[in-house]
Amino acid sequence: MHGFQVAGGSVTGRAHAVLGRGNQDAFAWVDGDDALVAVVCDGCSSGRHSEVGAHLGARLVAAAVARGGGAGVDFGRHDFWAEVRGAVLGEVSRLARAMGGDLRRTVEEFFLFTIVGAALGPERAVLFSVGDGLVVVNGAATRLGPFPDNEPPYLAYGLLEEDGPRFVVQAVGPVEAVQSLLVGSDGAADLSDRQPLDDFWADDRCFANPDAVRRRLTVLARPGAGGPGLADDATLVVVRRAPMDAAAGESGEAQCASG
Repeated sequence: MHGFQVAGGSVTGRAHAVLGRGNQDAFAWVDGDDALVAVVCDGCSSGRHSEVGAHLGARLVAAAVARGGGAGVDFGRHDFWAEVRGAVLGEVSRLARAMGGDLRRTVEEFFLFTIVGAALGPERAVLFSVGDGLVVVNGAATRLGPFPDNEPPYLAYGLLEEDGPRFVVQAVGPVEAVQSLLVGSDGAADLSDRQPLDDFWADDRCFANPDAVRRRLTVLARPGAGGPGLADDATLVVVRRAPMDAAAGESGEAQCASG
């Protein structure tokens, strides 16, 4: 969206690396003329292939929110999020059933993921979630969760339960008040407990090099200073108001990125 820059990255946590497991986090964003939507998803650690659902979920949620996020949209409207939920669950259901086998087992192995996201429209901005993670607005951080017994809600439970989890709107405000924001997984929240994350939106290099956020996360996640390193995967997407010279050169073309 005109006037903003976006970047993202992800790193595999020590606990997953030791077990020979891959990164179960994912991120995506859609940057169009009328809306900028950024989403981070974290696959359930007990799901054998939950990284699949995390990658699909990040893209599906970002696309569904972006489709309805044009001029005049009220991000606080309950039926807006009900429509997003229905669209995402409809696609997940179609994919899960096409894979064959027992639906519950397929959902539990592939499609359990948390969601933390942000959307900026022409007039309003919103933070939303299903599950745990991290949001930072203009430098003020809020940790979402943890949940009892380390069991966050997963949107795909809506395919297995009559009344499954729904999107939670964390905050809505004027887009003109947003200078920077960050959405992250619970691993990013663990990282923020150890050190400030200001450099991710303050350093121009994070937006100039598409791999810069991942590289910086890799350095921060390493063991050091007597600490064991970051145990969980850590993923974040950061948005900031573009400097005047950068904003003047933006094309406004829609983009999509994922991790």
